[in-house]
Amino acid sequence: MKLPFRATINFALAVGLILIFLGAAASYTTIHFLIRDANRETQTQEAVIVLERLVSQFKTAESLQRRYLLTATAGDLAAYRQARDRIQQALINVLTAGTLTNGREDLRVLESLIAKRVERMDEAVAARQQLGLEAATAIVGSDLSRQLHDQIDALAEGIKSAENLVIGQSRRDTARTAQVVELLIVLGGLLSLSVLAWAIWMIQRSQAVSRRIQAKLADSEAMSRAVAESMAEGVVTATQDGAIASANSAARTLFGYRLEDLVGQPVVMLLPARYQIGFTAFFSALTARPRGFREAGTLVRGQRRDGTEFPVNVSFGDVTVGGRRLFTAIIRDITESKRISEALRDSEAQLRQVTDTVPALIAYIDKDQRFRFHNKAYEEAFGLGAPQIHGKSMEEVMGPVLYEQVRAHVQEVLSGYSVRYEREHLTASGERRDYVMNYFPRYGEEEEEDTVIGFFSLGNDVTELKRIDRMKSEFVSTVSHELRTPLTSIRGSLGLISGGVAGALPDKARALVEIAKTNCERLIRLINDILDSEKIESGQMPFELQPQDTLSLIERAVADNEGFAAQHKVQLVVKAPRRSLLVQVDSDRLLQVMTNLLSNAIKFSPAQGQVLVLLGRSAGRIRVEVSDNGPGIPEEFHPRMFQKFTQADSSDTRQKGGTGLGLNISKAILERMDGSIFFTSKVGVGTTFFFELPEWRETPPVTAPMSLDGMDRPRVLVCESNPDVAQLISMMLDHGGFDPDTAHTAAQAHGYLGVTPYAAMVVDVKRPYANNLALIRAVREDKRTADLPVVVLSVTAAEARLHAGGGLAVADWLEKPIDEQRLLASVKLAIRDRRSQQKV
Repeated sequence: MKLPFRATINFALAVGLILIFLGAAASYTTIHFLIRDANRETQTQEAVIVLERLVSQFKTAESLQRRYLLTATAGDLAAYRQARDRIQQALINVLTAGTLTNGREDLRVLESLIAKRVERMDEAVAARQQLGLEAATAIVGSDLSRQLHDQIDALAEGIKSAENLVIGQSRRDTARTAQVVELLIVLGGLLSLSVLAWAIWMIQRSQAVSRRIQAKLADSEAMSRAVAESMAEGVVTATQDGAIASANSAARTLFGYRLEDLVGQPVVMLLPARYQIGFTAFFSALTARPRGFREAGTLVRGQRRDGTEFPVNVSFGDVTVGGRRLFTAIIRDITESKRISEALRDSEAQLRQVTDTVPALIAYIDKDQRFRFHNKAYEEAFGLGAPQIHGKSMEEVMGPVLYEQVRAHVQEVLSGYSVRYEREHLTASGERRDYVMNYFPRYGEEEEEDTVIGFFSLGNDVTELKRIDRMKSEFVSTVSHELRTPLTSIRGSLGLISGGVAGALPDKARALVEIAKTNCERLIRLINDILDSEKIESGQMPFELQPQDTLSLIERAVADNEGFAAQHKVQLVVKAPRRSLLVQVDSDRLLQVMTNLLSNAIKFSPAQGQVLVLLGRSAGRIRVEVSDNGPGIPEEFHPRMFQKFTQADSSDTRQKGGTGLGLNISKAILERMDGSIFFTSKVGVGTTFFFELPEWRETPPVTAPMSLDGMDRPRVLVCESNPDVAQLISMMLDHGGFDPDTAHTAAQAHGYLGVTPYAAMVVDVKRPYANNLALIRAVREDKRTADLPVVVLSVTAAEARLHAGGGLAVADWLEKPIDEQRLLASVKLAIRDRRSQQKV
C-alpha cells in the first residue's frame, strides 16, 4: 500500500523524528556511558597517581633516613622528618579520595604496614643517635624491616594492578560503545555527527586530564632528582645491563665527569682496570638478588677521570621506576678517614718501638685496673705474651701476692695522687729484681676533666745500682776499717818516737817523724770522714737529740780548736746574747759541724787574722755564723760547695790539707737535725758559713682532755718547729673558729696527743722528710689517733707528697706561703669528713 506523500513525509518525518528521538536517546545513552566510563577511568588514574605519590613519598623518606644514618647531621634529620610527615599527608589523601574502585581493605592494610615501617625507621634514627651507626644499620637491615618494605611494595603494586585492570575494563567498554556510536552514525546521520562531536569533545577533555596527570608525574620525578642532587654522598644509578642511568652532583664531582659523559657508559669505567672484571661478576650477582635488597659497607677503589685512584665505601640497593629495575650505589670517599687511621697506626707503632727499646716497665692502666698499653719489658719481666697482658687486670697479670703489695699505691694514684715506691719483683726466670715504681694519674677531658680515668706506670730497674752501691759501701767500709788498725799502730809508734821513748832524735830525723805523724793524722781524719759519710747515706748514723744550750756547745768547739788556731796564728772571737738559746740536737754531731767550719775558717784565714763566731735568733730559728777574712770562694764554684771531695782549688788540698768531705758531712748532719746550712762569700774579702736550727722551747702545760662532740670551736694541734710560723698558723685557726694548741717538736706533739682528743692536726713537713713524716706514721699506727685528719704544710708540698708514698692518708697537702682561706677550708672539710665516717 502506497502512502500518500504527506503521509509518507509525515511517516518519514515521524520515522525521522522517531529515529532522531531514538538516535538522540541512543546517543544520549551512549554518551552517558562514554562520560561515565571516561570519568571512571580518570578517577581511577587519579587514584593511581595519588597512590604512586604515596609510594614515592615513602621511598623518599627511606632515602633521607639512610642518608641521615650515614651523615648523622641535623639538616638530614630535619629533611627525613619532613618527608615522614608528608607520608602521613599522602596516606590521608589516598584514604579520603574515595576514588578507588576496589581495594579499600587493602588500603587499610597498606596504612598499617606503612605505619609499622615508619616506626622501624624512627627506631633506626633513635639507635643512630644513641648507639651509633652499627646499631642503626642492624635495624635497617633486619628481616622485619625488609619484610615490611617488601609487603608495602607488593601491596602497592597489587592495588595499582587492580586499578589498571579496572582501567582496562573501562577502555573495553568504551570500545564497544564506540561501535554502537559508529552504527548510529551510519543509520542516524545527524545523530552520529552529534555523537561524533560529543565524542571529540570528550576526547579533548580526556587529553586535558591526561596532560595534568603527566605534569604531576613529572613533578614527582623532579622531586626525586632534587633529593638525590642534594645528597653529600655520590649516588650512581645503573640499569640491569650495567649502564649508567644517572649520577648526582656529588658523584660527578667525586669522579670528575660531566653527566653527559656518564649516562649510557658502563659503570665499571668508575673503577681501575684491574678491578673491572671482578666488579662485573659482582654486579651480575646483584641482578640475581631479590627486589628491595640492600648491601652496605663494601670497600672498593674508585678511579677519577684523570686516572687517580681513591678508596670509597659503597652501599648498594635497587629501585623500580616505570616497571624498570635500576640499581643504585651510594658512594662515600674515605680517603681522609683512612689517612687518619693509618697515621694513628703509624704513631702507635712508633710509640711502641720507642717504649719497647726502653729498659723500664712502661704501661697505661685504666680506672678498672686493666692494662691498655704495655711495653716489651713488661712481657719479659712477667714472662707473659702481649695477649696475656693487654686488657687483663693487674691482679691477673701480677698474681694475688704482688697485687696485694701494690694495691694501696694503685688506690692512691686513682684518687688523683702521684705515687713513688720501691718493690722487689721475682721475674719469670726466677731472678729477683728491684724496681722504683712511679704512678702518674691521667685525667679525662671535657666532662671528665676532674676525673681520674687511669694512670701511667713507670718502673726503673735499680737492681744493678743497688748492687753497685752495696759493693761501694762494703768496699769503703772494709778498706776503712782495715786501714784503721795499722794506722793506729803507726800513729802510736810515731807519737812514742817523737816523745823520746827511743832516745833523742837528730833534728833531721825529728822533722821526718813530724811529717809522718802529721800525714798519719790527716789519713785518719779522711778515713773517719769517709765512714761518717757512708753512715749518713745509709741511715746508720745514730742521733741522740736532746735540748742543748747553743752557746755552751759553741764555746766547747772554740776551746777544742784553740790549739789549731794558735798554730795558724788566728784569733777566735765569739759574740752571743746573754739569754740562753736552746736547740734539740745531738751534741757530738753539732760539735763535729762546728769543728769542720772552724777548721776551714782557720786554715783559710791569713796569719794574725780573726775568725768570728756569731750566735743569734732569726724568725724563730737559732742561727750560728762562722766568718773569716780569707781569699773568698770563686763564683763558679758556689754550686759545688757542698759536694763530696770538692774544694775551691785543687791546690788548696795540698796547701791547706783536708778531705773535701767536711762540708758535705756537715750539711747532712744539720739536715738530719731539721737544720740547714748556707754561705756567702766575696773574693778577696772573706767567707761566712752559717747554719740554722729550730729553737727548742719548753713544752707548755697540757690542758685537760675535752670532748669534741657538740663543740663550737674544735681543737686543732699545730706541729711547727718555727715559733713565729706556729703563732701565725694558730692565729689563722683561732680567727677561723678553732682552738689551736702548738707543738714545736715531735715529742711535744706526742705528749699532746696522749692526753687530748683533737679534731685535726696541722703538720709542717720539710727536708729531710723522713723525720717529719715519721710523726704522721706514728699517729696512724696509734689506735687512738688512726683516723685523726692531718693537713700538711710544706714549702715543697708536691715533692714531700711524692716522697711520702701511700699509707699516710693525709687530708690535704698545702704549699707555703700559707693561704689562710685554703687552710681553714681544708681543716673544716677534713673534720666534716671524719665526723661523717664516724656516724656511718
